[in-house]
Amino acid sequence: MHNLDFLRANEEELSVNITSLIDVIFILLIFFMVSTQFKKNALPLDLPKSEDTTEQKADDSVKVLSVTQEKLALDSEELTLDMLEARLSALYEENHELAISLECERTVDFEYVVQVLTKLQQAGISRIGIVHDPLD
Repeated sequence: MHNLDFLRANEEELSVNITSLIDVIFILLIFFMVSTQFKKNALPLDLPKSEDTTEQKADDSVKVLSVTQEKLALDSEELTLDMLEARLSALYEENHELAISLECERTVDFEYVVQVLTKLQQAGISRIGIVHDPLD
């Protein structure tokens, strides 16, 4: 009986260490993700060409307001800051869907741009887009 206690004391718990196996699986997964090419399946379409043309009418709902250090221009019509609100109010009364695309040079003072935006707000125009050059 004494001999059996000795065997039980020397028994080791058998287990499989899967840490290295998990590492190998992740490396294989990364390899397949990097080396796989994803292709978009597209059907070749041969669309008919239309003989009819549609005339595109001039869009009066969008006006371009150019702001530089020296001048202010609404669709190449030079204005002063004082004339701007009256001109925009008249345009807004004609078309309540009026939108302004604001183009500013980088050298324009921020205070001047705020004054122009205030004039736009006082004229009742809320659809304003600011256009800028791509940042380098």
